[in-house]
Amino acid sequence: ENIVELGIYLRLLVDLRDTLDKFLPDVFDRSLSELIVATASRKDATEMSRANRRRLKKLEKEYVRQGVHIGDLNEALVRIQQQRILWQRFAPAGATPEVPVGIADVHAAQLQVAQDLSSLDEPLGLVTRESQLIMLPVDALLDRMEGLARESDALDNLLERAQVRSTLADLQLDPLLHDLASRHVPESQVAAELELAWWQSALESMLEADRALLGANTDVLDRLEADFRLVDEAHAAGSAHLLGWQLSENWNIGLVDWPDEAAALKRALRGSHLGSRQLQDAAPHLSRAIAPIWLASPYEVHTISDTVQFDAVILVDAGATTLAENVGAIRRGRQVVAFGDPVIQTPAAFSTAVAATDETVDPPEGELDALHSDSALARLGTLLPTLSLTRSYRAGGEDLAELVNRRFYGGKIESIPWAGSFLGHPSIRLDFVTDGSGMPDPVSGGVESVDEEVERAVELVIEHAMTRPQESLMVLTASAKHAVRVQQAVLAATAVHPELSDFILGDRSEPFTVATIEHAVAESRDRVIFSIGYGRTPHGRVLSDFGALGRPGGERLLAVAMTRARRAMVIVTCFEPADIDENRMTYGAVALAELLSDIEAREATEPVPDDSEPMLVDLARRLEGRGLRVALGHRGKLGLVVSHQGVCLTIESDAALRGTSLRESLRLRPEMLRRLGWHYLRVHAFELFSDPDAVAARIVSMLGADAQPVTEPIMVIQQA
Repeated sequence: ENIVELGIYLRLLVDLRDTLDKFLPDVFDRSLSELIVATASRKDATEMSRANRRRLKKLEKEYVRQGVHIGDLNEALVRIQQQRILWQRFAPAGATPEVPVGIADVHAAQLQVAQDLSSLDEPLGLVTRESQLIMLPVDALLDRMEGLARESDALDNLLERAQVRSTLADLQLDPLLHDLASRHVPESQVAAELELAWWQSALESMLEADRALLGANTDVLDRLEADFRLVDEAHAAGSAHLLGWQLSENWNIGLVDWPDEAAALKRALRGSHLGSRQLQDAAPHLSRAIAPIWLASPYEVHTISDTVQFDAVILVDAGATTLAENVGAIRRGRQVVAFGDPVIQTPAAFSTAVAATDETVDPPEGELDALHSDSALARLGTLLPTLSLTRSYRAGGEDLAELVNRRFYGGKIESIPWAGSFLGHPSIRLDFVTDGSGMPDPVSGGVESVDEEVERAVELVIEHAMTRPQESLMVLTASAKHAVRVQQAVLAATAVHPELSDFILGDRSEPFTVATIEHAVAESRDRVIFSIGYGRTPHGRVLSDFGALGRPGGERLLAVAMTRARRAMVIVTCFEPADIDENRMTYGAVALAELLSDIEAREATEPVPDDSEPMLVDLARRLEGRGLRVALGHRGKLGLVVSHQGVCLTIESDAALRGTSLRESLRLRPEMLRRLGWHYLRVHAFELFSDPDAVAARIVSMLGADAQPVTEPIMVIQQA
């Protein structure tokens, strides 16, 4: 089949010629095993009798040609036996060995051909035995040799190429030339390879000239960064202890500096009641050490004595209260800091007594807008410097965060994706109740709280309690009637599933609750089930006004509903966006239809890779070639992310950390990414440029993609 087997066959024929010169052809007609034993030494054939040995020795002389002397007959017979076996491999059964004339010349020619072919293996890069020319089938070898012998244009410019090689040698580019030739780099990529080699040389020159670069020793950089993280963590952790020590020190100094106030304060504390006025009168200096911070609602500020002055007044939820409600606190401070959210907060009226009827009168739209612009946040914003906090630190749900950001905050909020979205677990989804229809209410004309939606909401609550009991949950709805029905149905379900009682009724820091949107302004949970609470008529029409969502201020209530979930939200709806008649609906109902359309459009959006960092693009190709799932520019926030068997890793280079502080880049950002479910790896540009394969191998090892399956022996039990 190939030159090697041809050599074996020719060598056999040469050996057969030598044998037939000394023995008759009949020697190949029978087995020689007994003759070999008879001619062996007696100690090797003790079982054969002398008479039998003499008989066989006489027989074997009949195979020897007359006048031929055999020095070692046993060795000759063993050689004939081997030739006989090998002849049967190449010749048909029963064929007598025949040797053609001139076999020695043919064998010599075969050896020369094999030697010539072996000399071609190295230039052709055929290093393995299977790829060598002498191992190719004869037909394939002929085709290969014809191809090598065919006329080539490469010889036409041999002189010019020799001159180019001489020039490259003068420029000390021989190693580059050999590397390009060994890797068979196509002509279209030679320019890029030359540029890469130039930058590599420039980098090496810089590393040699500038000692501050540490010779690109990234291990030293990693140790320095690790030391910084440890020191920074210790500094942050010790701030609370330092503050406690400072307050204690101020108190001890005050006891020494104002002993009279200490004695008066001690007498005052022995009384049954101590007000702010009595505290200030008894110890005007020590009171600041014993009570440096005061907490009060806007309606309790008047109970604090006017003699108590504050360096700073912090207004929390300033967008939900008016300036008049906070003026008592504002006038007491030298500085005022107001926190609020103008999107979801607006001042609202409240009752201090039980009304004769529970009917609510909606304020006109213009009056509601005026009330919103009269909030403490809005009024103070016209006088004081304003700073927008645009970074979200919520651990999860960037699908939901981006939707809310785009719809309600004009795209100003910055959030980091969580690993679950890359694994196919969205933080917001629609749950459409296909048979969610009912008869219109005879009074309002709307379809409110259909049975199918109640059942679906309860199913989702039970599913959450079974699978994620460690995460808090809230059911949110726009219908007060629907909230009552869902609450009753969930309580009824606990009787059927007593194992859910602890989650539904247990005492938790964030207990399970069912609330309307108006009552959930100050509430938030890990996960929220937003069951809208309104359905379709049997004819498929949506006649409901969606309660508070359809009244003035409904857009802000919708923003409240969409911002109550920290991780994920499920919207349970009996209708699709196209079912809502925007010509008949107003306020938040129209915004709800647009929101549902945005969710559906986002689910169908394909991500666009970011190829702005060439070294990360190159690394991504190497990782993808190793069987890993990769994404460049994930959500426009992470440079490169990789996953394998449910484990997600985000990779950032030095370029992603420009413009940030050391604390942000080395400690806070990695911690945030880990809270979001990512494994974090920062690679230096030195590593990506000089040895990308080593970086790829490290990533594969981190994800466990190089681990071999563990096998154990299995015991096989045989039954009788």
